Amino acid sequence: MSATPAAAPRSPWREPLVWMVWGIPALTVVAGLFTWWIAAQRADSNVAEDYYKRGLAINRSIERDTRAQERGISAEVSLHGANDLRVTLSPEAGSPASVTVLLTHPIRAEQDRRLSLDRQRDGSYRVVSPQASAGTWGLVVEAADWRIAARRVVLHEDGRLRLAPDGRVD
Repeated sequence: MSATPAAAPRSPWREPLVWMVWGIPALTVVAGLFTWWIAAQRADSNVAEDYYKRGLAINRSIERDTRAQERGISAEVSLHGANDLRVTLSPEAGSPASVTVLLTHPIRAEQDRRLSLDRQRDGSYRVVSPQASAGTWGLVVEAADWRIAARRVVLHEDGRLRLAPDGRVD
């Protein structure tokens, strides 16, 4: 009887089953670390840190919106040139010394702008600021006891908008 030479043992890394047992979990760990890195680099700026307090303030805002509707307060907002924002209020608004205009960016909260407009001799309110610019904004015109809010408006240079008491743009 002749002895057959023994076959050389195969390396375990040449077996497909070894790659499945070790490779798939290893790729999963690498993908998980990469996903964590992406999440850490691009933190969500849309969630406010004081979201609970803001939620509680919604009821106060609704009361101010209702007060503007009950009194029939409307506003005309115009942008003269690139940075001259003017607001003219209906007589029902009274004559507050100043009004605040909030321009909220539709996506990025860090681009929101709060402008304080002072009363002029002609009864309108005006501010010249580089923050008053054309674009698509959420628009809020408010005084101490009332508020008119529009979800989405487009401000154009030398353009005018009329806000109804319920926030509709006429």
